[in-house]
Amino acid sequence: MLTDTQATNVLRALDALDELEAAALKLLSAELACGPVVDGLMADPLTAGSRLDLLYVADTVAADVLTAVGRRDRLCRLLDGAPPSSAREALARHLARGSV
Repeated sequence: MLTDTQATNVLRALDALDELEAAALKLLSAELACGPVVDGLMADPLTAGSRLDLLYVADTVAADVLTAVGRRDRLCRLLDGAPPSSAREALARHLARGSV
């Protein structure tokens, strides 16, 4: 039997997991939808050192989160529908390595 405090913390953790999943989907959907634009911005010396550099680290973490919560199929559908970009290729490689 859980105490009220324990039950509250379990529910908070589950709510946070739902929010993390939603944020991961939002990040990857946005990045993949504008992939060619992001590629161009990444190649621009004016954006060097910007938060754009974090996308290629954060997107693999987001992909891992989605895989961990059972949303790999949804992520694969996002990749299938995304325009060609380096992010799409990198995420596809990352997912392929994870399924071995």
